[in-house]
Amino acid sequence: MQPENMANLMVELMPQMMAAMPASLQAMMKMVKYVPGMDALMKPMMPIMMPKLMPSVMPKVMPDMLKAVEKKVPMPDYMREQLPVLMPKAMDNLMPNMLPELIPLLTPRMIEYIKTH
Repeated sequence: MQPENMANLMVELMPQMMAAMPASLQAMMKMVKYVPGMDALMKPMMPIMMPKLMPSVMPKVMPDMLKAVEKKVPMPDYMREQLPVLMPKAMDNLMPNMLPELIPLLTPRMIEYIKTH
């Protein structure tokens, strides 16, 4: 899994990720649309917020992530059957190490998503 590919996957799952965030954070994200300069404030906050949010967001997004991975990655049936067990464990191990590379790729796309939805 390359950071660019993971960022693309997360952008695809952006609606589910936003819905999985705490309600107070969802409200703050909606303000980005209406408050000038709020998007600029988000950029330095994301490296702090994302590592704290991912452990609570990922389990809620995992069913959709599994479906997206199944569509993108050709795999035999036995692997597809094991994916619901293996993928959460892989994400738990991968995310802490990948987030520093992923955040700069994902942040501008997340801000753009928030501004347009």
